Amino acid sequence: MPAASPRKHARPRTRRWSGKRILIPVAALIMLVGGGGALYFRAEVGPLFTSARPLETGRVPAPPKGDCAAAPTLKQGPACGAWFGVYVPPRGDSLLASLDALEGGVGRRFDIVFAYHDMSTTENGRLLRGDEPEIGRDRLLLLGWESELWDSGRNVPWRDIASGAVDRTVIDPQAQRIKEYGRPVLIGFDGEMELREDSGSPEEYVAAYRHIVDRFRALGVDNVAWVWGVTGYLDYRDQWKAFYPGDTYVDWISYDPYNFARCRNAGWQTFEETVRPAHDWFVRNGFGDKPFVISEYGTETDPDRPGARGEWYNEVPEVLKRLPRIKAVLQWNAVDAAGCDFRLEGPGVLPAFSEAGRDPYLNQDLPKSGS
Repeated sequence: MPAASPRKHARPRTRRWSGKRILIPVAALIMLVGGGGALYFRAEVGPLFTSARPLETGRVPAPPKGDCAAAPTLKQGPACGAWFGVYVPPRGDSLLASLDALEGGVGRRFDIVFAYHDMSTTENGRLLRGDEPEIGRDRLLLLGWESELWDSGRNVPWRDIASGAVDRTVIDPQAQRIKEYGRPVLIGFDGEMELREDSGSPEEYVAAYRHIVDRFRALGVDNVAWVWGVTGYLDYRDQWKAFYPGDTYVDWISYDPYNFARCRNAGWQTFEETVRPAHDWFVRNGFGDKPFVISEYGTETDPDRPGARGEWYNEVPEVLKRLPRIKAVLQWNAVDAAGCDFRLEGPGVLPAFSEAGRDPYLNQDLPKSGS
């Protein structure tokens, strides 16, 4: 297990599995979380792409053509092109220090920064926490809000959220904090919810998601766009529609594609093979009017081809130009507990990623308000 900072305080979502549904290996993601003044490690698990999946056949409807000169909006993204973002583990207590170091190597500021929060009354439940407000001055924040209490390892059942049982202690105080913050924010509730078997039913998830959005709206919070995210792993596609809260509650469609390659004995996938299958499923199934965000993505190495990892990132701009519904992409720049390494390291990797980030397609203005 790779070493990690003993004071990292944000981490990806928990995966919960029953024995009946573990049909493939799982990837453990390690993040350090805190509660009640204590900070500690927890293991995370998620789905694996165990082999290269053929792209689904059939024509995907083209997106409507827009005016590329139109101003970007929080709920639609840039009119043309895509925002360039990242998840990076904090350095000690500072997410900004870690972010500054990576931006220095890449040679540009990221447009979006991903941070995770639980639903406790501790610092980890605060929207916003630590130096996140400072980061948000020049960037968008994507906040992954998880129905968990990290200090105890328990979850908050979706039915409790939907009933209003945590409005006074959790939902309303954080809505007020976001309102006072004032700047545009993206919020996703329980991304990859199809893996959370002990949180409730799809109907309870939808009710919880809608209740959170309704509370924010009732309290006059108008600087938020709402992100609904699934794994993007097609073995779960038959469940996605049941978890969808509806067009009036969802602004962005999100999924998390990875090229796991050698770390899970998977077949190598190009960037396009990694991101296109879920993209095409969403378009064919009526979600194509929403902007798409790749909230987590990355690639492992190919031991037989040291330069393949860099080549993978070289493809990013041209592939995104062929998939214009994708309005934002966020590199997951970390190592999981099984040693799957998605950091921008290795021969030619950081230069290739940096070159991709210089493409005009990935250099778009940010919204000035929550519209």
